[in-house]
Amino acid sequence: MPVGPMSGSWRRRISEWLLLSGDRALVALVITSLFFGFFSSLSILNVVPLLDLQALFYVYSGLITGNFTLITVVVSINQLLLSRELQTPGELRTQIENVIEYRRDVEGAADEIVPVQPLGFLRLLVEATREQAQRLGEFSRNDAVQAGGDELASEATRLTEQMDQIDTLLRESETGTINVLLTLLRTNYAQEINRLRMTKERFEEDLSPPIHDSIDEVIDRLQEIDVARQYFKAIYFQQELASLSRILLYVGLPAVAIATATLLVLTLPASEPEAIRHVDVLLPVSLAVGFLPLSILCSYILRTATVTNLTAATLPFTTPEQEQ
Repeated sequence: MPVGPMSGSWRRRISEWLLLSGDRALVALVITSLFFGFFSSLSILNVVPLLDLQALFYVYSGLITGNFTLITVVVSINQLLLSRELQTPGELRTQIENVIEYRRDVEGAADEIVPVQPLGFLRLLVEATREQAQRLGEFSRNDAVQAGGDELASEATRLTEQMDQIDTLLRESETGTINVLLTLLRTNYAQEINRLRMTKERFEEDLSPPIHDSIDEVIDRLQEIDVARQYFKAIYFQQELASLSRILLYVGLPAVAIATATLLVLTLPASEPEAIRHVDVLLPVSLAVGFLPLSILCSYILRTATVTNLTAATLPFTTPEQEQ
């Protein structure tokens, strides 16, 4: 088996796990373990002889100050979330009515009541889109003698295959919002909608009225998928920021306490051998714990930034990152 494709595949899997699919707490632990390994190697290789402990006072003082800053960031994040939730009754009514109207549009296309969970809702929407794409393909093949029929049939086949792939991923995924969102990151179907519109305009006089209507229905379903993606992204960001603020509080306070305790330990007389030995043990552990809040922040920012990059464009536009 060739090494190049395999190594590329592993690199892609590791990258996707680190940036998107991996549990954020586990990613943070991996980053922290790298810090621990780095500081341990410095101690083992005697790169840091620890003959003068004065420099460590500055290091731990910086860690304590930095972690207090992170806790302040937590307060700011909570204020941001709270400001989004504090709406007037009129604003809440308008938001709820818009969501209900969108749900009714999807129910009209699917001809059944949609689930309230993101996973079930998206599966039903994907199924409705696949059925409409199959209907377009049947119309195109029945009217194959007309111009544009082959192009529409090819596009209908491509969309049907894409919906099948998404449905398979949804069946295998968990019910969390991020897991549902991951299946929709790579495209917003702007290219597919553009091809359908161009074919419809080019062969407008040659296509039968049922094909015209079917094209419009497929475009509507694809647009509804993009609306669902953007809406689920908004829900995910709220959940992610709330989770980040909570975990930073849980980890930030113990990290400050451990860094402070280590700083107090360093007040032992440097002339005592026991003090030096304790510092050798405490140095990599306490520094890694001190960097743990930063590792958690990095793990969450990696995913939120990646999701933002892959969903930056909304219909009718797209970006190269979304089409990879």
